[in-house]
Parts: sequence; structure tokens; C-alpha cells
Amino acid sequence: MVILLSAQQISKSFSGKSLFENISFGIAEGDRVGLLGPNGAGKSTLLKIIAGKMTADSGEVVRRRGMKLGYLEQSPSFERGQTLFEALGSKLEHPNENVGVVYEWLSKLDLLQFGEDFQANRLSGGWQKRLALGRELVADPDLLLLDEPTNHLDIPSILWLEAFLDSQTNMARNLTLLTVTHD
Repeated sequence: MVILLSAQQISKSFSGKSLFENISFGIAEGDRVGLLGPNGAGKSTLLKIIAGKMTADSGEVVRRRGMKLGYLEQSPSFERGQTLFEALGSKLEHPNENVGVVYEWLSKLDLLQFGEDFQANRLSGGWQKRLALGRELVADPDLLLLDEPTNHLDIPSILWLEAFLDSQTNMARNLTLLTVTHD
């Protein structure tokens, strides 16, 4: 069992209110972890700490050297005027050298129907979530953090997301997931 990430004694509070104290856990390669709880419990905050987008008040998060992390935020955003092709390639070091990979993901995510030059910010919330997921997956992460991935999705899109993630975690390279939800 290869440990990808270890959190040790993590604590965080806002305005004097403690969200969590002294949390410790590890995530191993191939794990599928679900973090459930009511709104305001600190789930998204913990994910931001793991992703390095926020600092903990105390404790530390240690990542395996060379580990690639993907982070799907609750409400993804795209640069104004950014095309679907540009959005998907934005996490790649050399997107122009990986055109085939970007087109492969445009196809896998059923985004080619809009055309590669369609502006990402003109998509509906559900399609933006799908594009944001692709933006993270195109970089081939070892650990994918999903923050409320079903927000803004209708039932068919939720079913698609479940099937898609299941197919990704059952491939030869087993994608590790940490999913936050209140569902």
C-alpha cells in the first residue's frame, strides 16, 4: 500500500469557531474516500487545506514526492473568452504538444458537440462542471479531490458522473478519489 497523502493533527477555525481539531488520516493509492457532513461543518475547508489553497491553523499535510493532485472546486471558473480546448489544456505544461490528449478528453466528456472554440464561460453550470473535471483529469492526477461534484448537475449528469468516475477508477491505473458531499 503506497500512501499518497498524510494529514497530521490538522486544526482550523474561523472567527473563533472551531471547524475541526487535531484531524489525522492517510490516503493510500487506489482509495475512494467519501467525506460526508452538513453544510458549514468544514468539509470544503479541509479539502482546500489538502489542495494547498488554504493553510491550517496547526498540523501539516504531507504528500508523496512527485504526487500529482487534481482539485475540482464546488464552483469552477474559467477565464473570460477561454475556449473549451484552452480550458482543458490549461493544466498541461505544453498543451500545444499534447493536442491529441486534449481532443481525447473533449471527446470523452462529450464536449465536442459544442466545438473546440466554444467559450467555456458560456456553458451551463453542469457542462462547466464536466469541463472542470476534464481540466483536472487531463493532467493525469494521482489523487483527485472532488468538492461537492454533484452541485449544479441534473439527474442524467449525476448518473454520467458516477459511471465516468467508476470507469476511471477501474482502469489499469487506479485513480484515487477524495469526495466531499452533503448528499
